[in-house]
Amino acid sequence: MANEGAMLPEQLWDTADLPDGKMILGGPTGSAMPLCWAHAEYVTLVRSRKDGVCFDRIEPVYQRYAKAKTGSNIEMWTFAHQLQRIPHGKTLRIITESAATILWSFDGRATTNELAARDAGFGCWCADLPSNTLQSGAQIVFTVQNKDFKVQIID
Repeated sequence: MANEGAMLPEQLWDTADLPDGKMILGGPTGSAMPLCWAHAEYVTLVRSRKDGVCFDRIEPVYQRYAKAKTGSNIEMWTFAHQLQRIPHGKTLRIITESAATILWSFDGRATTNELAARDAGFGCWCADLPSNTLQSGAQIVFTVQNKDFKVQIID
């Protein structure tokens, strides 16, 4: 798949040769070449295969999440990721792109609470609703930026 100078292309042609001879099965598609990252990824894959473990694995991260299966007690809701359900025992974190006040209720708005999102320091604001005490079947109703949302607590 490499060219005469042993450079690897970004993409390979993966179908039958074209009649004009410019696209040949297993050959470069005319995409960027050479690509240093393509070489680096190839070397990383070869090394990982030889070692039997991912070469660029971050060991503390692997131990925490893959081996110890450490999870988070927070579920994050954003306008781009609007959760509709969260497991019981989790805190619902509302994340916004600007300062916001969250109006929320756990009892269908019989009572309402107000919580100002705090500046997270990197271009977003967040507010943690104390949903970790709710039982399965309960519903969180909240308003953010004049829009209403609901999140169901599940097992």
